[in-house]
Amino acid sequence: MDRMTRKIWRLVAATLVLTLIASGCARNESSYSEKNFIGEWQSSRVGTPVYLQEDGEWDLKTENDEVQQYGIWQFFDNQILWTVRVNGQIRHDLNPVLSVTADEFQLQEKDGSVTTFHRL
Repeated sequence: MDRMTRKIWRLVAATLVLTLIASGCARNESSYSEKNFIGEWQSSRVGTPVYLQEDGEWDLKTENDEVQQYGIWQFFDNQILWTVRVNGQIRHDLNPVLSVTADEFQLQEKDGSVTTFHRL
């Protein structure tokens, strides 16, 4: 193989690698935003509704509108980060978002299970 042919093959290989990297990065971008999660939801993990507020706060409320638990939520990099204070300690729980529709979203839990939220 002559020198010019090797240069062409290197250029083709470099272009292919850059294309694969760029397409991989594009797949990680989300077509949804925090606004898709704001609202009142029923989680498959808890019996009381979960309220995700626009200001980044979340809470679990009873039928009597009493707050059982509350914290902060953030959506970034196709994940939701839940922050809560439990027994005097701040805890963080990062869950990848698996799917989102207008009426439902699903999160991957650390143990591999899936939590489904249905809009109320």
